[in-house]
Amino acid sequence: MNPFHTALETVERHRKRLDVYTDDAEVAAELKRQFETRNADVGHHPVTGFDEPGFVIVRGSDDEFRGGLGLDQFAAVLSPEVHPPWEIGTSEADSGDLFSFLDNTLFTAYSRRQLLAAAREIEERAWRAAGGHLYTGFQREEALSDQTAVYERLADRGDLETTVFVADGWTVPFEDVEVVVDSDGEVTEFWFVLFDGGGTELQKSGLVAENRRADRYRGFWTYDPDTVDELIAYLESAVR
Repeated sequence: MNPFHTALETVERHRKRLDVYTDDAEVAAELKRQFETRNADVGHHPVTGFDEPGFVIVRGSDDEFRGGLGLDQFAAVLSPEVHPPWEIGTSEADSGDLFSFLDNTLFTAYSRRQLLAAAREIEERAWRAAGGHLYTGFQREEALSDQTAVYERLADRGDLETTVFVADGWTVPFEDVEVVVDSDGEVTEFWFVLFDGGGTELQKSGLVAENRRADRYRGFWTYDPDTVDELIAYLESAVR
């Protein structure tokens, strides 16, 4: 089986729980609605006496504590700003903390904008590392055309190597970027961004998503080194 499919199925089997601590029942109800499509159960715990709007605790399928985040920060995950990779580090929100909070949580109805924000966080890790190898599947030629300026700049960053996959023809010169045309569509069935960490395990990261209907994607992002290594090994074997 295609390892991208396997990775999606593995994440889907591990349901998470979000405990929302707030005195605002409408906020809790909205989060429950949002996460009905993210393979997560949401519980509301009314609290009073907070000056802040409240916070969210996430637990794994084994009930283990996985992290916490203020509700004001949480909004940036659901409705993110999208910055070029070289500008993310100068923004007010710590995107690494925001996306790590939902590491390996399945989403089933993400928009392209939300997905692009997650992809940018991984690209920013590659930009900061200025080394290693970044692999991206664009599916369509038009999608790659929209990102040529970004990837030309990434490819010119230190010793960073970039390989992009596209399902249909590509004839435009792309300096310093390896372009792989996936004629059978096995690889580019998915939108993916994978960074090998540039020699640092903690920087390994990946995004995998499939387009289910117009502007709606199902998938996950991960910072698990083993998952990232397995998917990259599959891509490397596909281009040999």
